[in-house]
Amino acid sequence: MRCSSCEPLLDAYLDTALHPRRSHAVADHLRSCVGCAALFEELRVIDALLTTARPPGVHADFTAAVVSATHATRTRAPRRAPFGAALLLYLGIAWAVAAFAALRAHDVGRFAAAATAFLRGNLATFGAIMHAVAPAAPLAAAAVTGVLLIDLLLLAAVLYGYRRFRPLIALYLVRGERS
Repeated sequence: MRCSSCEPLLDAYLDTALHPRRSHAVADHLRSCVGCAALFEELRVIDALLTTARPPGVHADFTAAVVSATHATRTRAPRRAPFGAALLLYLGIAWAVAAFAALRAHDVGRFAAAATAFLRGNLATFGAIMHAVAPAAPLAAAAVTGVLLIDLLLLAAVLYGYRRFRPLIALYLVRGERS
């Protein structure tokens, strides 16, 4: 028997709750393994201490005292996350990126042409225009634009969900505090 399979059985062995065959295997392992024997001795000492320990004196009005002490404590209002600050930071960064792109006004026409080519389905023209806009990384510009659009859609979905489900969440939290 290995130590890894013997250690979980030591408590049941101490309580003599094991099958006799398994109990003999654990006893044989304890005779041959110093580590498991030491662990078993610790368990025996703890079991003896728990057996001889006196239960704490509980008064008849213990439950009432605990309940009244619980009601007497002041509950703190849950800390609200600074959702507005994070939203403003996100929008500030997004608009700064948009302003930087707008400063490159000569590229706006190329972006518009790329968008119309993409909407028309002419991918070759779209690729050529994107290569003209960002010759070093034509896919990077498209990826950044796509990511920003997805971010804006996700932000809109989060705001919609937050406004839609906020009353339900508040109701759930109030009910949870009462029980």
